[in-house]
Amino acid sequence: MSAIAHSPLSTSSHFSLAVGGPVIVASDGSAVSHEALFNAGRLVSSALGGALEVIGVCEPIPGVAAGMDVLPVPAELDESRRAAMLDDLRRTVSIAAAGDLQWPITVVIGSPPRTIAAEAEQRGAAMIVMGIGRHNPLDRLFGTETTLSTLRESHVPVLAVGPHFPAAPSRAVVGLDFSLASIQAAHLAMRLLGPGGHLTLVHVRPRFEHPSADWQSWDADYGRTLPPLFDQVVSQLDVPAGLTVDTVTVRGDPAPALLAYAQQVNAELIAVGTQRHSLFERLVVGSVATRVLRTARVGVLAVPGQGEH
Repeated sequence: MSAIAHSPLSTSSHFSLAVGGPVIVASDGSAVSHEALFNAGRLVSSALGGALEVIGVCEPIPGVAAGMDVLPVPAELDESRRAAMLDDLRRTVSIAAAGDLQWPITVVIGSPPRTIAAEAEQRGAAMIVMGIGRHNPLDRLFGTETTLSTLRESHVPVLAVGPHFPAAPSRAVVGLDFSLASIQAAHLAMRLLGPGGHLTLVHVRPRFEHPSADWQSWDADYGRTLPPLFDQVVSQLDVPAGLTVDTVTVRGDPAPALLAYAQQVNAELIAVGTQRHSLFERLVVGSVATRVLRTARVGVLAVPGQGEH
């Protein structure tokens, strides 16, 4: 994701919102916060109209060095670990899916981020739901770094949730830089809100400690372009009855300013778009999405820009 724009970008009314595809919930069956994870999966499945599917990925055991040689690990060991994760997931899903139709479960061996992203794309998924694990170093699929790595690989939106993510968020904020990805993030975040929900589009303007006269003139021009751009985005959202959408402009460093505003209004979901214009940006995803995912204590929805991979 590029930083929230230092100059407004033109919006486009022509874009598609992926709905109807399956919703992929990535879990290893052992996370203590599986209830919030599967509740988030249910929420997305209901909002986007896609069936919920559960995926676990068992990372292969690396070969063991023996002098100049590397001894391969017997395939039976990886298979036994895969079978154990499948059993864990079946137990977890049997509890989490109480009263629901049976959710299909797949466990494969591979690199978790790459495999989850590939499975989601292959299945035409509408969204990947994962966990944000902050405090337990033993967290596997329910961990922030795995979620970040999946976002780097994924062409599919990723919703990362913590243990307290509500069944239906009532307040969401969107980091809006007027890029296509950030507008798509606004659309998806709005779909995830519960009845009477409140969505705020937040644009972060730059702040300079010692502004020159030229900068002040540019900043004034910049400010005049924002209201019509906000109006254009709001008109594209097609806000349903009962939901409130408003717009806010704040100043500062994009990620901290967005996080601070979300905390101020007690938002339960932060949505951002991500951009990948270069190999470097593909590797780091972008400072805003990365810092938000690593710092937020609420759900984070990250939407990759289409055609930017």
